[in-house]
Amino acid sequence: MSLDSLRRLKERAEEAVMMELAQITRDLAGMERRSDALTAQLESDAAAFLVHAEQGMAIEAMLEWQGRMDNEQAAVQRSRRRIAELTDRWKQAQARLVVATQERKVLDRLAERQRAAHRTDVERREQRATDEAATRLRLWSGKSLL
Repeated sequence: MSLDSLRRLKERAEEAVMMELAQITRDLAGMERRSDALTAQLESDAAAFLVHAEQGMAIEAMLEWQGRMDNEQAAVQRSRRRIAELTDRWKQAQARLVVATQERKVLDRLAERQRAAHRTDVERREQRATDEAATRLRLWSGKSLL
């Protein structure tokens, strides 16, 4: 596989990780908003429950409130676990992005060195050809003077 092909492959891998990272970031932001909304709803229901409890309520109503708040608490816990999972995935993707970027940069530097070496070689050949032409011209012009 040529260096240029390898560079393009690493570049595409880097782009893929960046897209994955962007998707995880969007998912994480959405889950955080959802978690915040669930937490706010739970807090609101807890406050409403206290008001109703102070006013006195039947045991059936109290059990209904408790069931609703238990479900909301479970949803908050699930959303927090999902946030933790997404955060871990984000960290892993970030680490892969750093590695992919470093690998691509190494290949970029290597490719630039090869291009510089090629330019130097071409310039050296051109100079050699120019020198040979000048030598021939001197020899030719020296012969024609005699």
